[in-house]
This record gives sequence, structure tokens and C-alpha cells, in this order.
Amino acid sequence: MKYPLGVQTFSKLIRQNYVYVDKTALIYTLVEEGEWYFLSRPRRFGKSVLVSTLEALFRGKKALFENLSISSTGYAFDEHPVIKLEFTRAKILNATTFEAFISEQVITLAEQHQIALTTEHFERQFDQLVTGLHRQTGKKVVLLVDEYDKPLLNTLETDQLADVKTSMNAFYGVVKALDEHLRFVFITGVSKFSKVSVFSGMNNLEDISMRKEYSALCGYTQEELDSYFKEALTTLATTEQKNPATIRNKVKQWYNGYRFHRSGVTVYNPHSILSLCKNQEFDNFWFQSATPTFLIERLKARQYLLSELDNLYISPEGLNASEPEYTSIQSLFVQTGYLTISSWTGTLYQLDFPNQEVRDSFYKSIVEQYAYVEKGIGPIYIEQLVKAFNDKELEHVFATLKLFFANIPYDITIDQEKYYQSIFFATFKLLGFLIEAEVRTNKGRIDCVVQTESFIYVLEFKLHGTEDEALQQIKDKGYAQKYQGSGKKIILLGVAFDQQERNLGAWVEERLQ
Repeated sequence: MKYPLGVQTFSKLIRQNYVYVDKTALIYTLVEEGEWYFLSRPRRFGKSVLVSTLEALFRGKKALFENLSISSTGYAFDEHPVIKLEFTRAKILNATTFEAFISEQVITLAEQHQIALTTEHFERQFDQLVTGLHRQTGKKVVLLVDEYDKPLLNTLETDQLADVKTSMNAFYGVVKALDEHLRFVFITGVSKFSKVSVFSGMNNLEDISMRKEYSALCGYTQEELDSYFKEALTTLATTEQKNPATIRNKVKQWYNGYRFHRSGVTVYNPHSILSLCKNQEFDNFWFQSATPTFLIERLKARQYLLSELDNLYISPEGLNASEPEYTSIQSLFVQTGYLTISSWTGTLYQLDFPNQEVRDSFYKSIVEQYAYVEKGIGPIYIEQLVKAFNDKELEHVFATLKLFFANIPYDITIDQEKYYQSIFFATFKLLGFLIEAEVRTNKGRIDCVVQTESFIYVLEFKLHGTEDEALQQIKDKGYAQKYQGSGKKIILLGVAFDQQERNLGAWVEERLQ
């Protein structure tokens, strides 16, 4: 079977016999029941293939859909002029490059259709193109916008953001005014930013990002996985020398879990499944190709306490569109695909990592980008820590931990505990042991607890204090009491930071009998 990694053109998928998971039943509902849509999904989640499928549909390419669900619906496959804007194709870093990109696309299409443009203003050029296409063909125009938010994400933490928003507002204001000339508008992106800020009051734009009926529009359901990829998973089971049921559960643990409605089905990331089937081995495929660095930078800038990810909630309103510079960390986590809906309390969504791939990849990225550890080096340190903890080689434990702080530049302000805590938290999460951070007790919070097969390590870190003070706090507050009776040896570790060296300093241990 041929797996379309990097292939995002629908016609190529069909004509060259790549695997195509048929979503045309949902697409038929989209085009029949509405005209103006917005869809937010994480990167590498099939948005571009969806846009390309819509393009082929509205260009009347009936032959491409012969063996798909929509062919049995009676859909007419009327041909319409299509304008497709793909913002990943341009490096947009300010308003000027945004406007130039729109203008270049418009001029190219206008020349192809011999439509005269009488203005140099990019938004008026677009107006003339749409009205000209409608007049020339007698058919309303289809507008498809892929990754609309790329200009915003590129300028999110810069002083160019305000001007980019102004230009985008002008463009979408013209789009809104062209309603009588437009048959269908479909806009995709990672982030849901404010309509007031970006879409110029496009109150007719229907956001289907969290609609139950479209929760599987992008991504693969378990049923689709079992149907379309049965052959590849059978081969994988043979390669791994496991029975098919075991492999099925492992694939689910690694790659399933994205949920886009509180009662919607969970779905797999398409890029990960296609990569797994083609490569026939488990790996962190999605993260390698889709790391949203703007989120990591915002976490660092706001000194976000990563331990809060273990018990994170958000209201439905919290996932609504907002101003780019004010979008909450929780909302960005969901939109970028790091976190997803795990449960519903009746008033709040509980959030969690969708699967093992995303969880492990996220913490590896935190370690690399917070501690400035070179890619590929972090896992080596992690393996060393695992062995040292298992063997109770505490000198080796702390020598290895110091490596995670050795490369932090001196111009980074890290006098706040949260920066150190983030590195520790992410590092310990990768060990594969039972790890708890910021553990609540009736007398306070333990910084970290690490459980191996034989030992329980209770750690307290002092940024402003001594190792003895840290150890005394563990004893005074009885942090180890909840672990007594576990049958494991309990080791208390008080750790101090060396302010001058900007690294771990002295540490002291005490073993409970």
C-alpha cells in the first residue's frame, strides 16, 4: 500500500492510488448545509488534504470521487471558480509581506482569467478578482483559506502583530462584503483568534471546530484505522512478534486520544498513523514535524508551572476565540494539539495529553528548549538517570541532573523557582517511573516523588536555602508518611541550588527505616 506522507493534493492521492480515508460523507453535509465555515485543528492533522478535496469537489472533478461516499448522494458536481490561499507557502513576517502574498495570488489568477485589475490595493484587487470571476463564469466563487493564522503565529511575540492584524482585518472585511458573489468559504487554522481582531465581524462564519458531528472530519477513527490500515497493522504485529490485539492496543496508546467534542469520538493523528504504517516502527512522528515553537516560547516567557498540566481544567468559554496576544495557555495547548479533552464535569473540560507520543515529545522539547540541551543528547541523560535511580547511585543522579542546567545562558533570568521546576518536572516525567510533582499532602506540597521498583525518593528543592533546610522541611511536614507501608525503601533528598553557579548545589540524603 502507498501511504501519502507529504502528499496533500487530493487528485494525486486518488490517481496514484495512495491510501485515502474517505471523509466525503461529512464533506457532503458541509457543502449542502452551509456556506461559511471555520475549522481549527492541530498541525499535520489533515486540514490541507481536506481543503484540496473541497477544491476538487468545487472544480467539478467528478471522476475523482467515483468510488467515494459522496458519489452515491446525488451531488451534482457543478464547477465553480476556486480561489485557494495557502499561507504556509509564504514567509509572512509583517503586514507588507502579508499584503504582497495576497496581491501576488490575485494577480496570477487575474492574468489566467484575463481579468483587469485597476488598483494596487491588495484587498480591492481581491474584490475585483472575485466579482470578475463571478461575472465571467456565471458561477459564484469558492474561497478556501488554509492555515489562515500563520501570519499571526509568525508575529505573535513581535511588534509587527498589530499591523498584521490590521491588514488581515481589511482583507476579511472585503471577503465578508462579497457574500453575494461567494458560493462557499472554508477557513482552516491551528488557533481560533478573535473574529473582531481578524475576521472583521464575519458573524456568518460558522465555527465547526468543536461540533460533535464534525469531530472526525480530520483524523482517523478507530473504525477507520481497523478498516483502511488492517494490512499494515498485521505486518507490524509480525515485525514486533506480538499478536494483533496487543499491537492494536499499543497503537491506540501511542497515537489515539484526540477529542474535539466532549462526547465525540476520539481520533488518531493522520501523520502519525501514516508514518507508523510506512516505517513499521513506533516513534514520535507528529512532534518531529509539527513542533509549535511559539507555544514553548510563551510558556518560557510567562514562567508557566508545568506541574499544573497534571490537573488542568478549562471552561467551554475558555476555548472560544480571543485576541492573539491574550489567548490563554490552556486554550493554546488544546489548539496546538498538546492537550485534548479527556472528560467533562458538566461545567468544565478536563484536559490531558492525548497519547504517549505527544506526552513524551512535549517533555523532551521542554528539556531541550529550557535547558538548551542539544537534540538527541537529552535521551542519553535520561537513560543515565533511570539507571542511577534504579541502582541508588545518587552521586551519578545529581551529576547527571547538573548537565541539564549547565548550558542555560547567563542572560536568562532564572531567579524564579518556576524555571528550574519546569526543567526538573519535564526531566522526571521522561524517566518512565511513577513520577509525582507538586504532590499535595495535608501539610503542604512535596516538590517531587520518584518511585522505582525498589525505592521511593522524596525530593525537596531550595532555590533560596540550604540542603539541610530542604531535608528538614520534608521531615517537619511528614511528606514521607503517605508512602510508608509501601514495601519500598524510602529515601529523603534535600537539594539546594548554587546561585553563583546557577546549577544544583549540595544535597543531603536520609533513609527511613
